[in-house]
Amino acid sequence: MQIYTLRLANPAGVAKLVDALDSKSSFGNKVPVRVRPPAPLNMLNTLKLFKTQTLCAVFACLTLAGYCTEAVSWGRDGHTSIGILAINQLQPEALQELESIVHPLTRQAIAEACNWPDDLRETEEGEWSGPLHYINIPRGDEVYTQARDCPEQAHLAGRPTKHCATEAIKHYAAELVNPQASGKQRWRSFAWLCHLVGDLHQPMHAGFGDDRGGNDVDVVFEDWNMNLHHFWDSALINKQAGSWQYLVGQLSEFPPVQAGSDWSPPMVNDWTNRSHALASENAYPATANIDEVFAQQSWELIQEQIRLAASHLALIINSELKPAPGSVTDGLD
Repeated sequence: MQIYTLRLANPAGVAKLVDALDSKSSFGNKVPVRVRPPAPLNMLNTLKLFKTQTLCAVFACLTLAGYCTEAVSWGRDGHTSIGILAINQLQPEALQELESIVHPLTRQAIAEACNWPDDLRETEEGEWSGPLHYINIPRGDEVYTQARDCPEQAHLAGRPTKHCATEAIKHYAAELVNPQASGKQRWRSFAWLCHLVGDLHQPMHAGFGDDRGGNDVDVVFEDWNMNLHHFWDSALINKQAGSWQYLVGQLSEFPPVQAGSDWSPPMVNDWTNRSHALASENAYPATANIDEVFAQQSWELIQEQIRLAASHLALIINSELKPAPGSVTDGLD
């Protein structure tokens, strides 16, 4: 599928999609890099651009006015892509068990589940869940410490006792296989897992509380005013991909990231530390005006993190939903 980007500066250009050679990114992994030349100018594209720019302007105004207090990690396209890429990495037994939880296990059903926590957070019922979407570590500290960064809260039925992404992932992984949990609870556990594993791999969701994960850092990207959090979670994905279908197709061309064969809860602490290191070292531009070099480096990192999140999500599901030793299906051909 080809997606074209309108550039008014080159109305006579003929648009085509070009795959650049893989490059060794500054973050240590081979990553896909896609280059899209400008599309020809036509009335349909102009109208689409006008609508897009109008919506962006409204968003920017609301943000600067203080109405947008918190951006959502990766946006719907990113979360959907992580879920679909993870499902494609499941072992047959885990996939079969997940199909009994999310039925039918279609791409649309995955999209609905993996974005449900953001929808819940916008309701009165789900206001409590906001802190589950991130983890803050103090500046100058490189390692997540549960007692300091995610202290225990009062226990309420159906909720984690520690309100941060790191600990909530552990909580919902256990709930996914809880034999006492209802079908609805297990569906919600999968939804939370899919969403929060994605959140944790967005560097600004493992950043600093003093700037609210970049929400209080104003930047300019391609002549648009936005906050740094929005740049990371949606602006680059919208520019480079435009849809989860395109993003999944693009990232599916590359082999899954090797994430190990067995999951254990302490691994989530390591994932937290890695994301926090990226937030500290790679997420902030040198100036408020984001240039093409920083944007390209950030896009490479986003693609790496989405692929890594998908592999980590698959690792959890494969480990938690595999047949227990000695079960009827264990050892069958």
